[in-house]
Amino acid sequence: MDYVKKTSKLFDQGKLNYEALRFSGEVEMVKVLEQGYALSNYYDIFDNEDDVTETTNTMIANTVQLNEVLAPRLYNICREISDYLKFDEPISFFLASSPEVNAFSVSGFGFEPHIICLTSSLVNMVSDDELRFVIGHEIGHLILEHSKLDIVYRIMSNRDQDDTNLLLYYNFTRWRKYAEISSDRIGYLVCPDPKIIGKLFFKFAAGLSEEVLNFDVDEYLKQMDKLKELAVGDFFATHPNNLVRIMSLYLFNQSEFFADTTENGGSLMKNELEKSVQEYLNTLELHPRKELDKMIVEFLAVAGYYVSYTMDGVPDHKIYLISELLGKYTSQPEHYLKIKSSKELKQRVSKACDFFANRHDGMKYVLLEQIIKFAISDGRMEKEEKEIIFEIGKKLKISEEEITQNIKRTSEAFLLPKRRILTRRLRP
Repeated sequence: MDYVKKTSKLFDQGKLNYEALRFSGEVEMVKVLEQGYALSNYYDIFDNEDDVTETTNTMIANTVQLNEVLAPRLYNICREISDYLKFDEPISFFLASSPEVNAFSVSGFGFEPHIICLTSSLVNMVSDDELRFVIGHEIGHLILEHSKLDIVYRIMSNRDQDDTNLLLYYNFTRWRKYAEISSDRIGYLVCPDPKIIGKLFFKFAAGLSEEVLNFDVDEYLKQMDKLKELAVGDFFATHPNNLVRIMSLYLFNQSEFFADTTENGGSLMKNELEKSVQEYLNTLELHPRKELDKMIVEFLAVAGYYVSYTMDGVPDHKIYLISELLGKYTSQPEHYLKIKSSKELKQRVSKACDFFANRHDGMKYVLLEQIIKFAISDGRMEKEEKEIIFEIGKKLKISEEEITQNIKRTSEAFLLPKRRILTRRLRP
């Protein structure tokens, strides 16, 4: 396999420019997680030397550490790729007996050598060139230091999801997929052939080797059209769909990064590349599919926005609360909160209310209760909020008496228990 030749876009003073390769969507997600949620403050807490040492000892006790004597072919491929990528930090390579087709990397955080482990099923299924991509991909995770955020992710994933900030959980899930796209690009540098990589992902999807299937990547990629049409990608999966990963690398191969190395390279500028990749990744997001579910999300978005609206717009903390509310239905609540003017807002509120007003399933009462809960989530109901709730209730064709009873019932259930608990805690 010929590795990627030196290009001005990929190399900076003789060294590979990995930050330039990193998917821009991942860059933005890292910023959100590290700065917006201040998760970088936890790095020095979760980089635990004892955990790293325990992981290393576990690998030594239960797997085979590769070297020139025990597995010369595999070991030489691993070292060759590490040298080409100019990753100078020590890596220990392991082979584990497992029916699972998999590979993973673990950062040593300076306490122990990094770990890259390949399963026996993976090695038995793939060719040497395909294995080069896998190893390059795993080294990519180490180069881009994905373990730092991944540790925080694993700590959080052990908690009850009800105790986890929903939007933070979604951003973590999204970041992990974006990080895979960035690492795929580094894997591509040591296996710069989209057909070979496409064949590898085809094997991952089928779980079989060439002896059983005819690996026609172009035929396999026809499923991408159906995937985009259905938009039912598994948002909660740790990795992007195989089809999305293949298409992302096809686009990467056609980008300006390879303008002087490949026949088809150079046709896509980086901003065009990232936009196209993002469109594929967006097919994996979680969205309501049925009309009723879509209208529920629309109602909660615009009604919540309307109740929170002031002369200065909607406060940031209210936007956050609305997003949390919508997050039960969609992984991209911001799409429903793109409101340009008060006129547009009122029109959307009326349209959403009209949809539920004449239904006989009681949904309008449930939705009104949700908006009342939202209005009093800060512990009180303002006069302006009460007026808006009555306006919305009337648009839903709910009587004033029923609206009043709903406010009373919801407020008693939502506010009074909290007050009693607080009172008990303050007693000596």
